[in-house]
Amino acid sequence: MAVALPWTAPQAQVPSSGVFSVPLNLQIGIPQGPFAESVDASWGFGLGGIWMLNDFVGIRGGFDLAVYGYDRQRVPLGGGALGLINVDVSTTNAIAGFNVGAQVGVPGPGLRPYLGGMIGLSNFSTTSEVRGSNSNDEPFATTTNASDNAFARIAFGGLYIPVGAGTVLDLGLRYTWNGESVRYLTEGDISEDAGGNVQLNPRETRADLLTIVLGVSFGRRPR
Repeated sequence: MAVALPWTAPQAQVPSSGVFSVPLNLQIGIPQGPFAESVDASWGFGLGGIWMLNDFVGIRGGFDLAVYGYDRQRVPLGGGALGLINVDVSTTNAIAGFNVGAQVGVPGPGLRPYLGGMIGLSNFSTTSEVRGSNSNDEPFATTTNASDNAFARIAFGGLYIPVGAGTVLDLGLRYTWNGESVRYLTEGDISEDAGGNVQLNPRETRADLLTIVLGVSFGRRPR
């Protein structure tokens, strides 16, 4: 005689809510549109945080810093006796980005594609430093030659490749629309007139970027 076994309802899958991960990455930027006419490329890094609401959706925020131009010159400190002292003047063109948004992805133990979008702020700045008058070679004078903020919209996607417990390689692409018009300086926009006075000739265009992202993400579930 057959014996009826007690029926047990199937267990629901536990969602991944509460998992927090920290992405760290290197970035190579390819200028787009008018920005590409004066800038060849940018390079930098990014870091952030992702809080998963469930298996598929997470809230993402981050900070990015990219350099799109750098120049260093050895020049006299000044006229007269100061001309006997040489110092290094370095000028850096950079973009700092702060952004927040959402990310959706496919959960699972293997390869995991993801997509997302963010909004934020991009700051374009050009800064000059003078070094060489102290033993630590620390800058003793710094000035910001130009600074402008732009509203940023970002679309991104990529692929997570698991390499260990809670750790994945992150290969991605992102496109950043930086406002309608941004004022910025490039390496050729700072010059001197016949009297030795510095001339700033900022550009004002769109400054969109296509960025290649190569990084790693560390995940952790709170106790």
